[in-house]
Amino acid sequence: MTEDGHVVTVLHGARDAAERDAVMDGFRFGKTKVLITTNVLARGIDVNQVNMVINYDLPVDQRGAPDFETYLHRIGRTGRFGRTGVSIAFIHDQKSWKELDAFQQYFGVEMVKIPTKDWEETEGMIKAGMSFLNLRY
Repeated sequence: MTEDGHVVTVLHGARDAAERDAVMDGFRFGKTKVLITTNVLARGIDVNQVNMVINYDLPVDQRGAPDFETYLHRIGRTGRFGRTGVSIAFIHDQKSWKELDAFQQYFGVEMVKIPTKDWEETEGMIKAGMSFLNLRY
């Protein structure tokens, strides 16, 4: 991503509190536009400009069962303070498909598959989703 001109920072549990605060301040004040993080930020962060969360893996508990609470907290980073947002999950095998289906069933929603062979179409679908969300609020 940095090769494409994006300012990216990383945050994980191995960083000390001062480092985490510095990373968060940089993200909060727009010095970095992309923040890649582990579940260390699944809860307790309020940054109003977050408009997209990408789940590389869907959260599961210690038994490997879908973790609905963590998922809700993760995607709740978007659309905060009356704003809209998009949450994307990478689904790449039968296991992740079953996990996604469990989240759909639990929350009573249907998630939309976004094709990835045509990036302009992908971008259009994401923008349309955000516009749809704007109309609902």
